[in-house]
Amino acid sequence: TLSDILIGELWICSGQSNMEMRMMGNTAQPIDNSLETLLNAGNYRDRIRFITVPRIKDVQRRADFKKEKWKVSTPETTIDCSATAYFFAKQITETLNLPVGLVINSWGGSRIESWMTEETLSSIQGIDIETAKSSKLDVRNRLGCLYDIMLWPVKNYTARGFLWYQGESNVGKEKTYVERLRIMAELWRKEWGKGELPFYLVEIAPYDYGEGISGALLREAQFQASSLIPNSGMVCTNDLVYAYEKSQIHPCQKEEVGKRLAYLALNKTYQYGSIACEYPSYWNMSIQSDTVELTFHHADEGLSPWKDIKGFEIAGADKVFYPAVAVLVPEKKTIRVHSDKVKHPVAVRYCFHNFQPGNLKNHRGMPVIPFRTDHW
Repeated sequence: TLSDILIGELWICSGQSNMEMRMMGNTAQPIDNSLETLLNAGNYRDRIRFITVPRIKDVQRRADFKKEKWKVSTPETTIDCSATAYFFAKQITETLNLPVGLVINSWGGSRIESWMTEETLSSIQGIDIETAKSSKLDVRNRLGCLYDIMLWPVKNYTARGFLWYQGESNVGKEKTYVERLRIMAELWRKEWGKGELPFYLVEIAPYDYGEGISGALLREAQFQASSLIPNSGMVCTNDLVYAYEKSQIHPCQKEEVGKRLAYLALNKTYQYGSIACEYPSYWNMSIQSDTVELTFHHADEGLSPWKDIKGFEIAGADKVFYPAVAVLVPEKKTIRVHSDKVKHPVAVRYCFHNFQPGNLKNHRGMPVIPFRTDHW
């Protein structure tokens, strides 16, 4: 006899530690609004269910994880649920008034290669297969291991789509990340056999990765991949960190991340066209004397704030960037940028550092995606 059965929408939630991060938070790393969420979790006992795929060290492909059971949303159970995934489900069920199931199969610190097969990765030129599958690597980083022990056991669930929150462990590998993410999404869709299932990813948040701009380059690669993967979208998180989180790779504003994933799904998957889900992105620039004027996609109704715009830099042919003054041009819905130190500008960057939160948004409150106009 089967009982307590819900029929609704099921999403596969994968990635590394920021997807894995539970509602209880990590040591010295809290989740904003977690207490209120836990207090109300019982109100969703007939609307949210979740199951977490257990991590094992055995690298042999497994077909099931029989010891785990589906959890009902209660204060006692939700404390161990992925915070991002739960906030996503909470928004989805409130809007659709349908039950939502979450299959959480994430592993902190995992590289994208471990979520792919050797056959798939071999199709990419320049990949060193032997190094990628070396037994000297731990399970979470070895080619194909998490595909075999985390993804394969859940491939028979009738998923509505995928949520992907990963990238930190591939910082420094941005040149190969675009194609690997595209091919991984293609592989997962093939395994489910349901066509181009929705694939929604989260941009890695600002974080101090050390010298250089490796974090910014990986975020750029994520955005490029989202434009290449059909039926996909990316959540921008540039504004979802506090200043003190510069050296904290697990920012606490997971509720907004989950909601923004839900906005993508509600707009693109469930056809709620009035729900904003697209982020302003750099489109074009023109140079007049010492000033650069910028235009953006998804900013048809203008940008804000009107004053004290933060995060812009400008450079001349010497490739030296200086902080720039950015001014909104409301009637043209553009941004003008200049610096007294750059008389002949040729390039502009916005929040293109490892850690540099910005505050520029469109009229629906969607933050501008960090960008650069150069290819230096």
